[in-house]
Amino acid sequence: ETLSKIRQITSAIAKALIVSGPMNMQLIAKDNELKVIECNLRVSRSFPFVSKTLGHDFIATATQIIVGQKVEPINVIFGDGKVGVKVPVFSFSRLAGADIQLGVEMSSTGEVACFGENRHEAYLKAMIATGFKIPKNNILLSVGSYKHKMEMIGSVRQLHQLGYKLYGSSGTSDFYQEHGIPVEPVDWVFETIGE
Repeated sequence: ETLSKIRQITSAIAKALIVSGPMNMQLIAKDNELKVIECNLRVSRSFPFVSKTLGHDFIATATQIIVGQKVEPINVIFGDGKVGVKVPVFSFSRLAGADIQLGVEMSSTGEVACFGENRHEAYLKAMIATGFKIPKNNILLSVGSYKHKMEMIGSVRQLHQLGYKLYGSSGTSDFYQEHGIPVEPVDWVFETIGE
């Protein structure tokens, strides 16, 4: 259903903008709700990545369209069985004095792209490629809203079952302990800011 909506949205925007070549559109999706967060009438670094992920040479197709050759529509929205993921690379540890607090603007200095059999495998590969180290013993959790805590409950329970010692901000710790998962509270210096 989500892929069908993506096709409808991209087709409608391409027709409205009278696009005859490649365009770069980024959407976010959750629970079949989609939002367009960016649309550029140009190609980007994502173009070869999408080609490789979906198993079609979009650069060759775009070139044919640009030079006026007739190109038949292709149906690649379901790809060829692999999942591609890109994750940002942050250089905080290499830039002395860099502000490590992230906002809505892009603060990464690069990105890593990886492929996998599913989104979990691709994402884990990409995270490891950025230098992320999988914790060996302890994990600190600070999960915002009740909704997000509920969404994470299965994963947090699994981390406990895998033998990790879990720590959390007071609200996070209280929530998971109420649900039978031992999460040791830690003093969280920033919890009272803004009160």
